[in-house]
Amino acid sequence: MLLAGLLTLNAVPAAPPETTARDELRAAELMTAALFARDAGKEEMRKMEFIYAELTAKYPRDAAVKNACGEFLWSVGEPARAVEAWLAAEEIDPKSAVVLDHLGGSFLAAGNPKKAARYYARATASAPDNATYHYNYANVAFLFRHELLDAARPDAAAMLHDALSHFAAATRLDPLNAEYARAYAETFYSVPNPDWRAALLAWQHFYEITPGKDFALLNLARVHMTLGNKPEARASLARIQSPEFDRLKTRLLERIETE
Repeated sequence: MLLAGLLTLNAVPAAPPETTARDELRAAELMTAALFARDAGKEEMRKMEFIYAELTAKYPRDAAVKNACGEFLWSVGEPARAVEAWLAAEEIDPKSAVVLDHLGGSFLAAGNPKKAARYYARATASAPDNATYHYNYANVAFLFRHELLDAARPDAAAMLHDALSHFAAATRLDPLNAEYARAYAETFYSVPNPDWRAALLAWQHFYEITPGKDFALLNLARVHMTLGNKPEARASLARIQSPEFDRLKTRLLERIETE
């Protein structure tokens, strides 16, 4: 009888696992990706918006759900409502780097670089190993260096050094990203009293990973010339093949001979 009872118990099917917020959110995100992939119409997008609204109501204290809702609203052209969702997510999780980065981008798009910089800086602090967050902050710090001055960075030179350090971090964390590498290398031209040997390394790295070798070679020649390395500067210019750079190449060769 005991064996029969055990067999009966074993025959009872296990209860299915409970659906979690992560499961439902993942399903919603897959549905969203599919809709965008086939360029779905407004009616289907409205249904998707209703799904996100239901998720938000069901999980009111879940920052990831609110973040995803904000991402959807932003992607369908509802920036004000997207920001509301991200601000609500920030209240729940003030250290969510993805939310802080979204808020940085939204305030930048709205023409408020000071708020954008603050949010981007918080994103880099929350996720210091994320190259994109460093790059986003560095861009704002570089472009709006005259508007972002504070006690820690009282002049444009300090802001430029701050931007340079974050461009350097982005390049170190994502060494195959040519956009990051170029931004880092070009910033040396704007920084007062730059470390030209570090600039040379930055342009050499950019040369190694970019398909546009001639632009990198032109800048390698410029930096070599600044360092007084005339043979290396001539050698870099000699390797440039595109006629697009002929005028600049000629000017640099003249400077090498006269300076």
